[in-house]
Amino acid sequence: MRFEHGQVVYLQIPALDVTASTTFYATVFGWQVDPPQSGFEAPGMIGQWVTDRPAAAAAGPLLWIHVEAIDATLESVRSSGGDVLEPPSEDGPRWLATIRDPVDSTPP
Repeated sequence: MRFEHGQVVYLQIPALDVTASTTFYATVFGWQVDPPQSGFEAPGMIGQWVTDRPAAAAAGPLLWIHVEAIDATLESVRSSGGDVLEPPSEDGPRWLATIRDPVDSTPP
Protein backbone atom coordinates (compact mmCIF):
# COMPACT_ATOMS: atom_id res chain seq x y z
CA MET A 1 0.00 0.00 0.00
CA ARG A 2 1.46 3.38 -1.01
CA PHE A 3 0.58 6.46 1.00
CA GLU A 4 0.70 10.10 -0.10
CA HIS A 5 1.98 13.00 2.00
CA GLY A 6 -0.86 14.28 4.17
CA GLN A 7 -3.13 11.30 3.51
CA VAL A 8 -5.04 9.87 6.47
CA VAL A 9 -3.61 6.36 6.72
CA TYR A 10 -4.70 4.93 10.06
CA LEU A 11 -8.00 5.01 11.86
CA GLN A 12 -9.31 3.56 15.12
CA ILE A 13 -13.06 3.05 15.24
CA PRO A 14 -14.70 2.48 18.64
CA ALA A 15 -16.73 -0.72 18.59
CA LEU A 16 -19.13 -2.37 20.99
CA ASP A 17 -18.99 -5.66 19.05
CA VAL A 18 -15.83 -6.06 16.94
CA THR A 19 -17.11 -9.16 15.14
CA ALA A 20 -20.35 -7.45 14.10
CA SER A 21 -18.45 -4.33 12.99
CA THR A 22 -16.00 -6.31 10.87
CA THR A 23 -18.87 -8.15 9.19
CA PHE A 24 -20.81 -4.93 8.48
CA TYR A 25 -17.90 -2.94 6.98
CA ALA A 26 -16.63 -5.92 4.98
CA THR A 27 -20.10 -6.56 3.55
CA VAL A 28 -21.09 -2.96 2.82
CA PHE A 29 -17.75 -1.39 1.83
CA GLY A 30 -15.58 -4.37 0.89
CA TRP A 31 -12.99 -3.67 3.59
CA GLN A 32 -10.51 -6.47 4.22
CA VAL A 33 -10.85 -7.59 7.84
CA ASP A 34 -8.86 -9.92 10.08
CA PRO A 35 -11.40 -11.83 12.19
CA PRO A 36 -11.20 -12.59 15.01
CA GLN A 37 -8.64 -9.75 15.31
CA SER A 38 -9.78 -6.16 15.16
CA GLY A 39 -7.73 -4.96 12.18
CA PHE A 40 -8.99 -3.78 8.81
CA GLU A 41 -7.66 -2.53 5.51
CA ALA A 42 -9.70 -0.05 3.50
CA PRO A 43 -8.59 1.58 0.24
CA GLY A 44 -5.56 3.71 1.15
CA MET A 45 -5.93 3.14 4.90
CA ILE A 46 -5.41 0.61 7.65
CA GLY A 47 -6.90 0.56 11.14
CA GLN A 48 -8.58 -1.35 13.86
CA TRP A 49 -11.72 -1.43 15.94
CA VAL A 50 -11.11 -0.65 19.61
CA THR A 51 -13.31 -1.40 22.59
CA ASP A 52 -11.70 0.93 25.14
CA ARG A 53 -13.53 4.08 23.92
CA PRO A 54 -17.25 4.65 23.40
CA ALA A 55 -18.67 5.37 19.97
CA ALA A 56 -19.65 9.03 19.57
CA ALA A 57 -22.93 9.54 17.75
CA ALA A 58 -22.93 13.36 17.97
CA ALA A 59 -19.23 14.23 18.22
CA GLY A 60 -15.89 13.02 17.01
CA PRO A 61 -14.64 12.35 13.48
CA LEU A 62 -17.07 12.11 10.59
CA LEU A 63 -16.12 9.64 7.86
CA TRP A 64 -17.01 10.11 4.22
CA ILE A 65 -16.62 6.78 2.43
CA HIS A 66 -16.67 6.81 -1.37
CA VAL A 67 -18.93 4.22 -3.00
CA GLU A 68 -19.52 3.41 -6.66
CA ALA A 69 -23.31 3.08 -6.43
CA ILE A 70 -25.01 4.95 -3.58
CA ASP A 71 -28.46 3.32 -3.92
CA ALA A 72 -27.04 -0.21 -3.96
CA THR A 73 -24.76 0.64 -1.03
CA LEU A 74 -27.64 2.02 1.03
CA GLU A 75 -29.63 -1.14 0.34
CA SER A 76 -26.60 -3.14 1.55
CA VAL A 77 -26.49 -0.98 4.69
CA ARG A 78 -30.15 -1.79 5.39
CA SER A 79 -29.86 -5.50 4.61
CA SER A 80 -26.76 -5.70 6.84
CA GLY A 81 -28.66 -4.25 9.81
CA GLY A 82 -27.53 -0.62 9.53
CA ASP A 83 -29.73 2.46 9.30
CA VAL A 84 -29.92 5.22 6.70
CA LEU A 85 -30.26 8.33 8.86
CA GLU A 86 -30.27 10.85 5.99
CA PRO A 87 -31.20 9.86 2.44
CA PRO A 88 -28.96 10.81 -0.48
CA SER A 89 -28.72 14.52 -1.20
CA GLU A 90 -26.66 16.43 -3.72
CA ASP A 91 -23.59 18.27 -2.41
CA GLY A 92 -21.89 19.89 -5.38
CA PRO A 93 -20.44 17.18 -7.62
CA ARG A 94 -21.19 14.37 -5.14
CA TRP A 95 -24.12 12.75 -3.39
CA LEU A 96 -24.04 12.25 0.38
CA ALA A 97 -26.03 10.04 2.72
CA THR A 98 -25.66 9.47 6.45
CA ILE A 99 -25.70 5.95 7.81
CA ARG A 100 -25.32 4.28 11.18
CA ASP A 101 -23.82 0.83 11.54
CA PRO A 102 -25.92 -1.71 13.43
CA VAL A 103 -23.98 -1.95 16.69
CA ASP A 104 -21.75 1.01 17.42
CA SER A 105 -23.90 4.11 17.81
CA THR A 106 -26.53 5.36 20.17
CA PRO A 107 -30.02 5.61 18.66
CA PRO A 108 -30.93 8.90 16.94
